Amino acid sequence: MDAPPPDPMAFFNAWYADARAAEPSDPNAMTLATVDASGAPQARIVLLKAHDDRHFVFYTNLESAKSDALRAHPVAALLFHWKSAKRQIRI
Repeated sequence: MDAPPPDPMAFFNAWYADARAAEPSDPNAMTLATVDASGAPQARIVLLKAHDDRHFVFYTNLESAKSDALRAHPVAALLFHWKSAKRQIRI
């Protein structure tokens, strides 16, 4: 198992580069987990469009349930799972 470097984004960037080079389909797929207004959890797959040291960007319909959930509670969790590499990262 790779030990994470002091900079977590460097760790993500290294594994994401590996996934983009080797994963057969959708290395940018991630699970987005939110909670709705009543606190019930919701999870769905979205595609990462961009990222930097502070942000992960995905596109969504602003009228969707996930947009409503993020407006109500602007906190989320992400999970990248790269099956062929047997790796996952939680954010």
